[in-house]
Amino acid sequence: MAKDACYHKVKSRYRVFPSAYASGAIAKCRKVGAANYGNSSKKKKKAVGGTVKFRSGGLARRKRAVRCG
Repeated sequence: MAKDACYHKVKSRYRVFPSAYASGAIAKCRKVGAANYGNSSKKKKKAVGGTVKFRSGGLARRKRAVRCG
């Protein structure tokens, strides 16, 4: 397997490597290019009640589940 820039970027972000999530992230990185992967998109303006709020198009982070018992 070629260890390109996407491989190194994704490996630094995932604690468990290799995994299905990391493999999918490598595929997404290679699709958009390493220079563009992980950059947030342009912010959208949305007027609500006379105020301006900014919404980012980024991904929501997931919390780790904790097993009890």
